[in-house]
Amino acid sequence: MAMSTAREIFVHELSDTLSAEKQILKMLGKVVKETKLPDAKKAYQHHLDETEGHITNVEAAFQAIGEKPERTVCLAAKGLGEEHDALAEEKPTDHALELGLLGGASKTEHYEIASYTLLVQMAKDLGETDAAKLLQTNLDQELAMDKTIMGLAKEVSADARAAVAR
Repeated sequence: MAMSTAREIFVHELSDTLSAEKQILKMLGKVVKETKLPDAKKAYQHHLDETEGHITNVEAAFQAIGEKPERTVCLAAKGLGEEHDALAEEKPTDHALELGLLGGASKTEHYEIASYTLLVQMAKDLGETDAAKLLQTNLDQELAMDKTIMGLAKEVSADARAAVAR
């Protein structure tokens, strides 16, 4: 589809984000099973549940603007999923796996934060206030998950430093 208006770009970006969220939902299911850390498992499961809501919110945003999603595959989310799968194939130690999972989660959150920041602003610029509110809810949850991930990563890194010092 040729994109020549801000609205067409918005619909495309919203479609791309819907694709990303669906791929991330599948990836989170794997991560919940792979992590051995109770706090990480709880955080990933909570975010998996939120991601289901993100999909619902993006679909509601389409309804709010009177559009249907384009058929598209988010290549960024696909790449993040491929990175995750490559990590698992390396058969890392438990500690390395946890750091790798947290690193992948951080990359994913930052991609989503960038996407939702753009979408919220575009929705506001286009006068789509209902869509902007739905997308802002998703952005707020992505920002909160990023803080959670960073806290977990600090704990895992501190544990690694302590193990080396022993």
